Amino acid sequence: MKMATEQEALDLLKSVGVDYRRVDHSAIWTMDDPNTPEGLPEVKNLLLKDKKSDRYYLYLTDNHRVDFKSLTNQLGLGHSRLAFASEAQLEALLGVVSGMVTPLALMHDTDDQVTVLLNKSLQSLPEISAHPNINTATILMSYADLVRVLRAMGKVPVVIN
Repeated sequence: MKMATEQEALDLLKSVGVDYRRVDHSAIWTMDDPNTPEGLPEVKNLLLKDKKSDRYYLYLTDNHRVDFKSLTNQLGLGHSRLAFASEAQLEALLGVVSGMVTPLALMHDTDDQVTVLLNKSLQSLPEISAHPNINTATILMSYADLVRVLRAMGKVPVVIN
């Protein structure tokens, strides 16, 4: 799989007509990274899978702990267990590595293997943050623009609690 690039992400935002703000910074690898600039919306980006090989991209605010039992119930997965996708799966499905997971990389899911899950609390944020396929910059946009970008990639997000 070809790795996702910054230019692809910026071209996508331009093609959809998204107004965004860009913040350049040192590489951010985790939510607790000391390089994280002050004032950025704290969000989590996770690629999850279940036993049947279904894949889920989960985007939520950082103050929410992932309740896997509740999430499997909301998705109607029964007794299936959700787990984090491997590094190899991240690269194969989205063209990114851990620390660079972003909704903008979903353009690489050309076989539509990933279901997008947006935590409802994201709607109340004044801005959504997302890496442009690199972790040395952050793009800030509205929730409505995020949904427009997802739809432009053929992704209809499922809003979860």
